Amino acid sequence: MNGSIPEEKIEEIRRRADVVSLIGEYVTLKKAGRNYLGLCPFHQEKTASFSVSPDKQMFYCYGCREGGNVFSFLMKLNQLTFPEAVRQLARKTGVVIPEKPLSREAKERYTLKERIRKVNELAAGHFVRTLQSPAGESARAYLRQRGIDEGAVRTFRLGFAPDRWSDLLDYLGKNGVSGQLAEQAGLVVGKGERGEGGYYDRFRGRLMIPIEDVDGRVIAFGGRLMGAGQPKYLNSPESPLYTKGHNLFGLARTREAIREKGYAILVEGYFDLIALWNAGITPVVATLGTALTRAQVEMLRRYTPRVAAVFDPDEAGKKALARSLELFLAGNVHARAVILPAGYDPDDYVRTQGREKMETLIGRALPMVDYYIEEILGGRGTLEEDRDKLREAVAFLGRIGDAVERNLFIKKVSETLRVDQEVLKSEVRRVLSGAPVPAAERFPPKENLALDPLELELVRMMLEYPECIPMGRTEAALA
Repeated sequence: MNGSIPEEKIEEIRRRADVVSLIGEYVTLKKAGRNYLGLCPFHQEKTASFSVSPDKQMFYCYGCREGGNVFSFLMKLNQLTFPEAVRQLARKTGVVIPEKPLSREAKERYTLKERIRKVNELAAGHFVRTLQSPAGESARAYLRQRGIDEGAVRTFRLGFAPDRWSDLLDYLGKNGVSGQLAEQAGLVVGKGERGEGGYYDRFRGRLMIPIEDVDGRVIAFGGRLMGAGQPKYLNSPESPLYTKGHNLFGLARTREAIREKGYAILVEGYFDLIALWNAGITPVVATLGTALTRAQVEMLRRYTPRVAAVFDPDEAGKKALARSLELFLAGNVHARAVILPAGYDPDDYVRTQGREKMETLIGRALPMVDYYIEEILGGRGTLEEDRDKLREAVAFLGRIGDAVERNLFIKKVSETLRVDQEVLKSEVRRVLSGAPVPAAERFPPKENLALDPLELELVRMMLEYPECIPMGRTEAALA
């Protein structure tokens, strides 16, 4: 597609685009002399080594040696081709690229990603108009019932897919979109193995939520049922534009609030985010209903190193907290754990308790490491429960990559569980080395009944807390 973009237009875009403003949309930059510094978006680092020069209109990372201009930054960050980067910057700078009639061969060369983007925009517009039409009255009533106002509806481009088999398919067809391309975009489903039997709409009878990339372009959709039925949420399948776990819902709309506040609130679902935003709590992002991923942490880290992650108080919430903590530690993000009262999700809580109480809950959140160690690993239980906590603590400590942080946490875990630091260090070293537990320790012969260090520590616990011994006897009898 290079040939279809005149060189003078490329040069005009280069002159109009400011490298500091562009990169500042994705990376938090601070003035440092003549240049600007930030954390590199292309590799993990704790000390800013990513430099942006307004004089040269260039960027360079002294850590990973990545560098270039406005075009190469977008190409590297968003995995774009050069023509895609040029067109994206043209939209940002207001440069109009003359569209020439494309030959059949040129149409075939036109990137699938760009074609899917255009189809997604068509679909998003159709869903929005349908929501505002007489056919969308039930969906509008549902939104009113949930307290979602018109401002939120417009901001997040909420729409409606009526309960018909080919409503969107017919609309796209009238706009020159083939069933095959609509299927590649994840909007329709082929009836036959290759669509020979025709196609039908994937989303029917659902409130539609566009999923946008960080630049606000629609890359996928989520659809929510408004009554009984399963699945409650239906998401687009992966496509050339959309990879699960590589995007954060709402970031295009809330990133400036995140920068302004200096922190982000992380929730799980679409309506958790929309409800908080609707209540005036705006520095929010959502994980699209999936477990947090490394890619999402890296994306969030470009905007802020501080996160308040919201969790349920149940067992599933505790497991999610443990998984998230490891990712936050690896990504050098300072995370706090916001624990909701039993029976609430963020949407329910902010709607029933109000903005002030939600903000108080967030403000009182403990650092996630402290919460994990004190509330999940801490607390005395039966001997069997204490042993399991020790095993879990060793596994947790072994997954902390930074040696200094690991030693700090070993000290905290040692104090919380009343375990000797050297015992923990010995076990963690074994985990880090990858060495299996020797068979003699797993199944010691009767003539050599050697206890591993954690079992010795449990004996010490019994001596220090003799009141626990009856519980141990009860468990032994039941074993």
